[in-house]
Amino acid sequence: MHRSTSLKRRRIFNLIARIGLLTLILILGTMVMPLMDESEGLAPADLSGASVRAMAISTHGNVLYAGLTGGPQPSGIYRSGDNGRTWHLVSSGPGAAINTLAVHTVSEAVIYAGTAGGPAATTDSLWRSDDGGLTWRRFAMILPAKPDGELPAVNALAVDPNQPGVLYVGTDGHGVYRVSDDDGYNSYKLVGGISLYYAHVNSVVVGPDSQLYALADEGLFATDGDVWRKLPLSELAVSLAVAPDDPQTLYVGCVSTGAYRTTDGGQTWEPINDGMEMVPGAALRVTALAVDAQDPNHVVAATAYGAGGQLVPWGIYESRDAGRSWTKLAEADEMVMQITINQGVVSAATANGLARYGEPREPLLAKSAGTQLLP
Repeated sequence: MHRSTSLKRRRIFNLIARIGLLTLILILGTMVMPLMDESEGLAPADLSGASVRAMAISTHGNVLYAGLTGGPQPSGIYRSGDNGRTWHLVSSGPGAAINTLAVHTVSEAVIYAGTAGGPAATTDSLWRSDDGGLTWRRFAMILPAKPDGELPAVNALAVDPNQPGVLYVGTDGHGVYRVSDDDGYNSYKLVGGISLYYAHVNSVVVGPDSQLYALADEGLFATDGDVWRKLPLSELAVSLAVAPDDPQTLYVGCVSTGAYRTTDGGQTWEPINDGMEMVPGAALRVTALAVDAQDPNHVVAATAYGAGGQLVPWGIYESRDAGRSWTKLAEADEMVMQITINQGVVSAATANGLARYGEPREPLLAKSAGTQLLP
């Protein structure tokens, strides 16, 4: 009887000890997890079939962000800490369809997101995350509403490389705003006054000298801060990039005649389509452009052909001589809407997948490798 009682006591003691140990492990795990990278312990996500609406790249390191809407993967914000090799779902995002993303120039954990518009009383279209996309908050000041009371959608975001906390916001039908986001206080300014007030802005690019360019349905514009001036271009541009070392060198992709380059800030343009396999009788559209921040001569362009009212994805082309000549990097099975280049690696986003081309370059050496689908 005494032995049986002692045995029961030992079993109860062991059970209590195990429960205590389990509780301690859970507490320690809870304390340690916030200190770890937010992607640690999450299952890798395959974005090769994802509906990628937006991409953004940090100004240093291997951190990339992607915004997904629809498709087989859960919608939300995805993060890659290895230059796009693997991706992890960080959060569901700000709760609205993401149109564009941007990363702070100093802190890669600070992300901006532009989303769809709607009634001003119930909608916010500009968001900020301070923890790599885990949580999101509305800006202290919302964008001004349009005359019909609707808050405009945010289609484009660009950070100023020379002024941390300065964000340019391109809207759908309400021009471009300069947002100074400092310690939670936001001040807004309509860039260029009313000269582009009703414009539907599709892209905003900031040059290395803080020169601002905007691509709108009405054409390509540059501003000195007080007024927008339309740059002389014979055809409507649909994609835009600026050289990281020269604010006077711009690249544009047009609706039907391929790509152009200017070296005088947009006053004169030259066609740069050598090697792009132009087809007689078909319109060549350059849907996306990017210039390598570490190698200004490295330019990538995505193309599509228009024929009979249809637009057909064609190819992704790469130039190593600032657009003077191109070689085909890959076939484009889907329409490429955005391209990023980080340390020589090209990431191309479509509505049905995110593809990765090349391998990270070694210091002072640019390398080009084969094609690899994410992850």
